[in-house]
Amino acid sequence: MKAINRLVGMMIGFSLLFAACSSAGEEESPTPQPESVLTAAAQTAQAQLTELAKPQDTFTPPSQPLETLPVNTPTSISATNISPAPAETATQTPTAVTGGFDQAEFWSDVTIPDGTDFDPGTEFTKVWQLRNSGTNTWTPGYAIAFFGGAQMSGPAEVPLTGNVSPGDTVDVSVDLVAPDSGGTYQGFWKMRNAAGEFFDYAVFVQIDVVGGGASVTVTSQPSGSGRVTDVSLKVDDASPSDCPHTFNFTGSFTLNDPATVTYRLEAGSDTPGFAFDLPGELTGNFDAGTNSVAYTLDIQDSVSGWAQFHILEPNDVVSDQAAFSLSCSP
Repeated sequence: MKAINRLVGMMIGFSLLFAACSSAGEEESPTPQPESVLTAAAQTAQAQLTELAKPQDTFTPPSQPLETLPVNTPTSISATNISPAPAETATQTPTAVTGGFDQAEFWSDVTIPDGTDFDPGTEFTKVWQLRNSGTNTWTPGYAIAFFGGAQMSGPAEVPLTGNVSPGDTVDVSVDLVAPDSGGTYQGFWKMRNAAGEFFDYAVFVQIDVVGGGASVTVTSQPSGSGRVTDVSLKVDDASPSDCPHTFNFTGSFTLNDPATVTYRLEAGSDTPGFAFDLPGELTGNFDAGTNSVAYTLDIQDSVSGWAQFHILEPNDVVSDQAAFSLSCSP
């Protein structure tokens, strides 16, 4: 407090001295009254004291609280929002697998065992039970279709009546008629898919016609009658790389008259120690015109080989050799 009074006194003194000097330098200026000088000096000193009295480094909070800024609060996630999607339920009839394959496996002869005897002209129904051993579902667009041999008045094909899932079995049937002439007859049938492509595996029906007309089972034919010509053999994929692999062969020949034909598939290999498991000779009655029979060879290991279609009766004819090979990756 003493310091403040001392400062006020000094300020008043300086103000009086300044006023005196100004009065001496300006003769015409009126002499200020002492009361006004004291008042001005006091106001100046008060303003300076007020400024000095303010705290220099102290923050004074406002009388009103600061406005709270809005904060983005994350939305809570309930368990139902993050629960995993339910697993798909498998259906009993799956759709075809992309990149899959069609394959049939013979399961049993439901009717007409091989070598069943029939009178000429007898109507009968051949039923095979097949297993879907591929990865595609068979649909009503699939069918059992005639492939070669004796058709015996059968249809070109019989569509399936429902779906058959991989691993399931189905009974497929064709209505046939025993030929009028006695003898042994054999017809080959294959499943085909909706695109009209035949499966690898063929099934067959074989019957014996007894009684009735003269038998056509003969061991020889006069020249120009019932003779085989134009014998050939084709393989569907000659150089596959997937192991094991099933090679599919089609033997074809032409008859100028109906005849009983005995035939077989022959094969050999340049691979040392390799032996083929070949089917034996078959005999069947065939109609005049072009006929065909199917063969399959299941190969497990790498091989380079050849096959030929050999007609033994009614005349001896051999096809050109069809080369094939299988390269298994190590």
